[in-house]
Amino acid sequence: MSKKDDVKDGEKQGLNGLIRKIVGIFPKPLQELYYKHEKILLYIFYGGLTTLVSFAMQFIPAFLGAPVWASTTISWVSAVTFAFFVNKFFVFDSHDRTAKVILREAGEFTAARLLSFFLELGYLILMVDILGFGLVSNKIIIQIVILILNFLFSKFIIFKKK
Repeated sequence: MSKKDDVKDGEKQGLNGLIRKIVGIFPKPLQELYYKHEKILLYIFYGGLTTLVSFAMQFIPAFLGAPVWASTTISWVSAVTFAFFVNKFFVFDSHDRTAKVILREAGEFTAARLLSFFLELGYLILMVDILGFGLVSNKIIIQIVILILNFLFSKFIIFKKK
């Protein structure tokens, strides 16, 4: 039985199901490569969606005149909320819905994201407010660093299979 066939019924639907159907049209070696690295590829995909949420929620308040610290905070809260749910259910397959597990995962996820939030905030204040560099290019740079750090936290600490 392949990993593709070993998917829970609920996961066969939705975006992951669509991704698996698309992967199914590729030659067998590419399918095997995808399933070998599926967690990383899904994390990158959903991380990209999270980044879009983060960017939108950074630039909309900034466009409306909010200072960098406020728009970054709004961006962070929106992105973390979105990321927790897609990581829990679609990337790391943590389907335990008991209060104890959800609270532990949410607490660890939030703690890791707080660390990355302060890293992002400090970096953006330094680069944009103090040194006067552009917000867009620096937002892209810090998001790449944060994407890597958050994957490592999620895979090896937060959603690690016990």
